[in-house]
Amino acid sequence: MKINTNEIKWTRAPKQYTVAEDRIEMITEPHTDLWQRTYYHFRNDNAPVLQMETDEKYFSFVVKTEFDTKVRYDQSGIVVYLDSDNWLKAAMEYENEQIQRLGSVVTNNGYSD
Repeated sequence: MKINTNEIKWTRAPKQYTVAEDRIEMITEPHTDLWQRTYYHFRNDNAPVLQMETDEKYFSFVVKTEFDTKVRYDQSGIVVYLDSDNWLKAAMEYENEQIQRLGSVVTNNGYSD
């Protein structure tokens, strides 16, 4: 499926990105993330998000991500984003040369878990 570039919008666009019909590439700035009000009070709501709206009750999509990093906690993934207080992310996270982790975070009413 091709990306209809007229139907997508940025929430906090990165400084460097390319949007084409068959791919999206972005380079994010250090220390960007989505994370809200944990028990240890960490908050970060500054990651770039490229959104596409749908009226479909049920939908699916396929995402292929690639990232080249050597910095612990760097991530590449997807987010279903309503607003700063309500979203879901799933990502590959770099931990070290031997381990990459698949993780997810759900944020509901401003609290991440």
